[in-house]
Amino acid sequence: MIIQIWSTKIMNEFSWYICRQDMIKKGLLLLIIISFSFIVKSQNVMGKHHYIGIQPSFLAEPYDTIKALEVNIVPINYEYRFENLFSIQIRSIVNYRFYKPAPGISQTGATIVLHKYFPNWVKEDFWLTPNIGGFSTYTYNQLDYINTLTLGAEGGVIFSFGKTFSLSIVLQPGINYYPDQYSRDFVNTSTGFKSHFGFIFHTGVNF
Repeated sequence: MIIQIWSTKIMNEFSWYICRQDMIKKGLLLLIIISFSFIVKSQNVMGKHHYIGIQPSFLAEPYDTIKALEVNIVPINYEYRFENLFSIQIRSIVNYRFYKPAPGISQTGATIVLHKYFPNWVKEDFWLTPNIGGFSTYTYNQLDYINTLTLGAEGGVIFSFGKTFSLSIVLQPGINYYPDQYSRDFVNTSTGFKSHFGFIFHTGVNF
């Protein structure tokens, strides 16, 4: 009798677990469908001239032997789009280094990007817009006294959410140039050049 009761309890709990897992899966599926429907019905934001966004940035320099983490504490993007869907974008860089013996502001500078958007590559007034462009970044590391000039290309997509919000995902291959001898010695390059690759995302409002 006791074995039968315990067997019944175990079966009931197992059935409830299976039911609960099935409910979770259905709930997640419903959430995905609702989110996708919202995106598909969204209009493209390319008709707006101004964009202000936030770009989270975490940096671990390849030459950094102290294994410090740097975070951009002023991750602001501003973009102006022209009528022909060319744009100019400015990104601020003010990195704070988290390193117990000597924390503080490290790299400061800015990035300038020229973009070309292609809203009709996928579908007119669609929620996804590809773009390509070129960028230039200059930073000065106030803790290591290093000058860095970075040049490269960008390619990515912008996702529109409604008529105002958007999310951009960008791949950024390029090359770092260290103009002075001190910077070259510090990063251990005789030519003054080192490769660069970035994965960037930022989100903001269009108006």
